[in-house]
Amino acid sequence: MTDSETEILERFVIEVSQIGTVDHIVDLKAEPVGRSTYSPRQELPGEKLCDRSTRSPASEYIDLPRYADWKGLDKTAFESDAPDEICSYCWAATLDEIDQLRQDASMEVESRIGTTGYRLRWKQKGRAREEWYDIVVRPETTIAELDRLVCRFSTLDDLHLRMYGLEDEYLDSSLNVLPDHQYEKIDDPSYTNASGVTIGDIAERATLREGDRLSMVYDFGTPSQYYCIVKEVYDPDEIDDLLAESDTIAGTDTAAIIDEKRL
Repeated sequence: MTDSETEILERFVIEVSQIGTVDHIVDLKAEPVGRSTYSPRQELPGEKLCDRSTRSPASEYIDLPRYADWKGLDKTAFESDAPDEICSYCWAATLDEIDQLRQDASMEVESRIGTTGYRLRWKQKGRAREEWYDIVVRPETTIAELDRLVCRFSTLDDLHLRMYGLEDEYLDSSLNVLPDHQYEKIDDPSYTNASGVTIGDIAERATLREGDRLSMVYDFGTPSQYYCIVKEVYDPDEIDDLLAESDTIAGTDTAAIIDEKRL
């Protein structure tokens, strides 16, 4: 379960009451609306997602997975149709609220892309379970700096070309980013030198988010494939705090290897 799914289940809870034939849903983070200061409902948490019943101070509040386990339901997430035990009006309103929250979160993430840093978990394809390295990069980190750290743990030499790309592109890279010293030896305008491209540039081009990937291929003749998964997204001040609290394994002016797994 992702952090966002956990947050949703903690926010929208089932209000179990002795009043009525179905239970309702309450948004615990919603601001109370239209309550009189003399209303006995004043101290009840959050707001119910429909207006088709009254609320009781004796109600209990249970998250959906626990409610489903108690009632023997197959619902562990807010999706599809409401079960018979829960108000269908509340359920439909909850789906609308969750959809809006996700849209807002997506817009907020997109507005920050290009100004954030990342924790990139680098692995070699075929050895993903045995070995990985977490590299924290800032938006201004160049691919040349990233390349130095990738070569640090992978012990790749400069005898063969290596190239960076998006997702699982490898030899089909749409970025065509080469280390500077290799770029200088190739007379081909379709390639880009690593010192001229930053993580922020790539993030804006690819709308880089948590869970996305970058790739690197070494040796175009008999290629070895490396990739990273975006594990975390950081504001610049968060990276400062993270680096201050971490024992860095190796670093550049703007990036560092902060964690590793080696068997």
